[in-house]
Amino acid sequence: MDKGFAPIQATSKSKSGLNKNQPLSIEKLQGSLSHYFDDVPDPRVNRTKRHLIKDIIVIAILSTIAGGDGWEDMENYGLSKQEWLKEFLELPNGIPRDDTFIRVFEKLEERNFRTKINLMGSAINWAGYSRSYSH
Repeated sequence: MDKGFAPIQATSKSKSGLNKNQPLSIEKLQGSLSHYFDDVPDPRVNRTKRHLIKDIIVIAILSTIAGGDGWEDMENYGLSKQEWLKEFLELPNGIPRDDTFIRVFEKLEERNFRTKINLMGSAINWAGYSRSYSH
């Protein structure tokens, strides 16, 4: 039976421009991860902004995914992964200290932050399903 139907895969792209039917590469994840937080309002006063809000958020999320449990773990994760994090985060003053994570997360506007986390989670979720269940 050399004749037949070739499988057709529909392609759809998310708002982030990532193809839902293709496995998510680490490069695409790195490139898009911090962009989810580009427009999160920074609650700090200007004179205390040594670290970018999106850098702080991304390190916190990655630390938590890696099993971190608290503010000190976020700092330690950042320090241990600093060279890798520099590939996709700006880190103008290095890795934030644990007290910086505390101050930022105490002041973040929860609704906006939850929305951003949900968008990011949805993108990672469908990418994971695509990779896990495609044969």
